[in-house]
Amino acid sequence: MRTHIAAVTALALLTPMTQLPLPTANAAEAGADLASRFTLGVLPDTQFYARYGDKDAGDIFGTRYGSNPFDAQTQFLAKHHEDLNTQFVAHLGDVVDQANVRNSWDIGSEAMKPLEDAHLNYSILPGNHDYFMFDGEDGPSAFEEYFPEERAKQNATFQARHQSTGIYDGGDGYGFPGQKTDSEYHIFEAEGQQYLLLALGFRAPDDTLDWAQQVIDEHPNLPVILTAHEISGIGGDGSTYFTKEYGEHLWDKLIRKNDQIFLTIAAHHHGAGYHVEKNDAGHDVINILQDYQMAYLGGNGLMGQLQFDLTNNTLDMTAYSPWVKDKDHAKLTSFDHLLPEGEGDSYSIDLNFAERFKSFAPDFTKGDENDPDYAELLRTTVADGFQPYEVTEQDKPRNDQDYVHVDGTAVHWRPGQTTFEGKVLNDASPAPKGAVIPDVANGNDMTRVRYRVGAREDAVTFSEDTHPLSSDRGSLRWKDPKFKHSTAWFETATGADINDMQFENGYTMEAFLKLDEDWNADNNKWSNALIRDESGTVAHPDSEDGDPIQMLGVSSLRELRWYAWGQNGEGFSNWTHEVPKGEWMHVAVVNDPKDKSVTMYVDGSPILRDGYGPLGMGGEGAQWLLGTSAWENDKVDGWFGNIGEVRIVDHPIGPDQWLTARAADAQAPSPTTTAPSATTSAAATSAAATSAAATTSPTAPTAPAATSATAATETTTVTTTVTAPNTEPTTAATTAATTAPTTAPTTAAPAPTTATATETVTVTETATPSEGSSTAESAGLFAGGVLLGLLTLFGALVFDLGGVINAIVDQIRSALNI
Repeated sequence: MRTHIAAVTALALLTPMTQLPLPTANAAEAGADLASRFTLGVLPDTQFYARYGDKDAGDIFGTRYGSNPFDAQTQFLAKHHEDLNTQFVAHLGDVVDQANVRNSWDIGSEAMKPLEDAHLNYSILPGNHDYFMFDGEDGPSAFEEYFPEERAKQNATFQARHQSTGIYDGGDGYGFPGQKTDSEYHIFEAEGQQYLLLALGFRAPDDTLDWAQQVIDEHPNLPVILTAHEISGIGGDGSTYFTKEYGEHLWDKLIRKNDQIFLTIAAHHHGAGYHVEKNDAGHDVINILQDYQMAYLGGNGLMGQLQFDLTNNTLDMTAYSPWVKDKDHAKLTSFDHLLPEGEGDSYSIDLNFAERFKSFAPDFTKGDENDPDYAELLRTTVADGFQPYEVTEQDKPRNDQDYVHVDGTAVHWRPGQTTFEGKVLNDASPAPKGAVIPDVANGNDMTRVRYRVGAREDAVTFSEDTHPLSSDRGSLRWKDPKFKHSTAWFETATGADINDMQFENGYTMEAFLKLDEDWNADNNKWSNALIRDESGTVAHPDSEDGDPIQMLGVSSLRELRWYAWGQNGEGFSNWTHEVPKGEWMHVAVVNDPKDKSVTMYVDGSPILRDGYGPLGMGGEGAQWLLGTSAWENDKVDGWFGNIGEVRIVDHPIGPDQWLTARAADAQAPSPTTTAPSATTSAAATSAAATSAAATTSPTAPTAPAATSATAATETTTVTTTVTAPNTEPTTAATTAATTAPTTAPTTAAPAPTTATATETVTVTETATPSEGSSTAESAGLFAGGVLLGLLTLFGALVFDLGGVINAIVDQIRSALNI
């Protein structure tokens, strides 16, 4: 399920979105520093407001919050444009998400009317999601039908519109045969200077660019602002650049040779920021990207104010959400940022206007210096009376039992009580092979399995860091995997009860997750925190999906996703907004058997992209794994960040029973400090020894139960998965018969002595020969280790075949039990 229903774009990331400290200055203080200033309003992709505000889609915004973010944006601009000296507003396209749905166009059309009623001039252009022809090639475009030229003429600044057929071929499969592409231009005046603004439709073809060139030539003395749906893209590290699909062509064809173009503004690619390039005249061109559609609730009303400070020679961008300001405080979450503080959200760029414009407008001068700092005034305006969301002391747990213990809990893994050799781990201690995450509800413990190349004992460490609403004493932290196959994971024992549960009465799955601050889409995309160890192609052979049948993880666009194949044979993926890095999140997924709905919540708020279909979870007998993803059952794409407690209840429950709620009568703290039961330990050891695709031959004799660590002998069939570098894993390719010693006892060992409640352990792995081992056995193991090391070095350094080496090593270790 790696293809999702988000807009198709290149990789892009928002910088971590956190809240700016709210200003306390009043309007008078904001106006103390007078200068020549004006502002431009920026409306990035509004598509999800139109889509999910549709009554046929449940009107999520109106139902939950009583208003639509799109309406809140334009109403704020209409109300405050005089106070903020907003001279013009630019909509950057993707007015709607589904261009063939008239209800969405009705919402978008109505949302723009407050600007018209306030006589606030604006430009608007079609994005790729706006392309559709209701009446075929002979009729108008959907955009033209709802925003015709006659409507555009209501703006006093409107000059002309140009229409082309088709779009520029960016080489990425976009195609709209016969599509009519609309572009327009405006001239507005601010502080005594006229500005020309071009608004080009998505990937406008060359005849449109020729028209734009003609417009510029006809106005040789005007500074030009170029807006288009796509110009700049953004990388996994937050850097911005001209897109290969269109931005580079636009730069070469139009921007670089026209010194009048000093500023471009675009959306389309999910993220925010800017980059500065030198044109053919050697002058700076500022290129702004602003698109919040993959933020919380499809953007959460975020938009931009761009201040032109002609006295202090700066361009000042401020991102803000007037919709967040108007929300009911009881419905605010940690994602509701009134003034996001990311580097790409709000910033100031040096721009000497007179110097930059003198080659074509030598008479340019600043206006009267009687304007306050509109950036500061905006902040004080939206912050007035706003109380941000915060976790209070009353909300926090009092001890590790301060959560609602729910009847029907199938499993409750608490990484904060992870043990090794019977003792709870200490902060920063490794969680080595054999470490156990207890299931405090029913004993379905998870055990860390063998090491892989690039993922030794310190690949997972204990951390005292937890979500503020989690009552667990800590979490486990996975470090950045070195390779795609350098995964470290915990798994349930073969035969554990949880492996067979189908949840025919629905379920509630909860997890506390945190992406590392250094998480990068290029390296960490498609990783999972929790999966079932069964491929979709195994569970339903007609499928080509090699992903696990249930999984909770993160996409290439940093969306959390939950996919579950139901026990009724139906599957569905829930996708969140783009989530932050370095911040804890509580995830809850509720499957209701009444309507087979699957609803996902992040920090208590339901996401937009929920759905219907699955009932329960299919996959009888499949183990649960923590900390890795998989493709065709091959373990790849390890988690990077922290995982806190995870719980699954066998029916739907509400927020008042989630792990974030407090118990009515909290019990005294009772951390798990003893080892799991002997039966559980033996089962977990068996799981660790057999999970690498080694299966007992049907003709092999069954070994008698061992009464000590003496080796038993059995014949195994070893299946090796070979994966070429930089490709998805393929199915198993090689089978070989091996006779191998089994050193693990088949009878339960005595349970270790119970530790005290304060005992902790810092783990240092030491190799100890087993009792009774011979010199020949030691020499053989040494030689095997050398061979493994050489294979690893050869594969990783010469051929980058980390996956191949790991697959071979996994099978050899499983067969030899080393």
